Amino acid sequence: MLKQILSSFVAIGMLATGSTFTSCQKSMQATTATAPTEMGKPKPPEKLPPYYISDLALIYQGGTHRLPWTSTHLKPYVFRTPTTGFEWLFDGFLFIEFKDNLGYEYAEGYGQQPAGKAQWLWLLQRNFEDGKAIKALNGMLDSLSAQGKTPERKRKVVLTLPEPIRSTANWGELNGRQLNFAVAADRVAACQWFIDTAMTMWNAANLQHLELMGFYWVAEHNTGAAEILPTVSAKIHERNKRFYWIPYYGADGAGNWQNMGFDIAYQQPNYFFDLNSPYSILTGAISFAKQHNMALEMEFDNRLITDAGYQKKYTDYINEFEKAGAWRNLPVAYYEGGGGWYEMSLQTDPTVTGLFKRLADIISTRQKDTDVRSR
Repeated sequence: MLKQILSSFVAIGMLATGSTFTSCQKSMQATTATAPTEMGKPKPPEKLPPYYISDLALIYQGGTHRLPWTSTHLKPYVFRTPTTGFEWLFDGFLFIEFKDNLGYEYAEGYGQQPAGKAQWLWLLQRNFEDGKAIKALNGMLDSLSAQGKTPERKRKVVLTLPEPIRSTANWGELNGRQLNFAVAADRVAACQWFIDTAMTMWNAANLQHLELMGFYWVAEHNTGAAEILPTVSAKIHERNKRFYWIPYYGADGAGNWQNMGFDIAYQQPNYFFDLNSPYSILTGAISFAKQHNMALEMEFDNRLITDAGYQKKYTDYINEFEKAGAWRNLPVAYYEGGGGWYEMSLQTDPTVTGLFKRLADIISTRQKDTDVRSR
């Protein structure tokens, strides 16, 4: 993602109340904070909608430089077995990619050639490869189910939707003609082809333990696609799926995410990636998210395993999210550097295992709360 370059739902919207966040549906439902009734008794939280994802793990998958994402790699994202027993962790998995490491990019700005139809199809095929990624996740859940461990809610998957980069004049053939992305309708047509192809592949895979929730717009600003995003969103909604976005802090159009057709936008703080970045970047991003009814993204990578400075940055996120009420009230996405959480799970250093446990405790608690509120 552009995080390291730029570091220096309305399905679930976010309504700011005082100094904390309150999560709500389009109709202002699904709040987590209790409110007194006329009799002075606390009112229970509203039931969450079936599409709700509490904790969305970003799984960088596709490019040849990525982890293979076998069941071994995915295990610490799915569950943990503390001394108290068995606990579920992330309930959502975004399979995300912005370049194939073969010279093509899926969003503008990464110094590669714009990906064409062949590369778009290649990305989908990588996601549905046997024994890896989506199928590995489903296989692990199937194995756990055979052992009597089945989550109350199916784990949810979001797939990357490549950006149809405007400069592409020969993306590939569709319906007997070559698409030219200088034409807005051709850009929408390519997106529709990708969405329908992904759904066909999903249905053919028979992923009984997973639900396809929708598609993620991989471009982290909307400068190059503002004119097509509402139409692309409509195509996704016609198929009863949802549209996700995670803009970087300061991205063009971030505050206008709802009008672009996104169902949820998670704000990247971009505070973690540079040890010299000021604390105000973190608090400013949280304030911006509150102001614009956005969810938040937790950010870290494997540098915290050996560097105290990054350990502090990681802890700063946890603390500030707590102060803002995000852990209690907001959906959270997790950028972890393409395997950082997996690497943390293997460590024996007490400092790192403590950092892993602190966030895992938060996620596990959030999952139990979401289970209760989804019944």
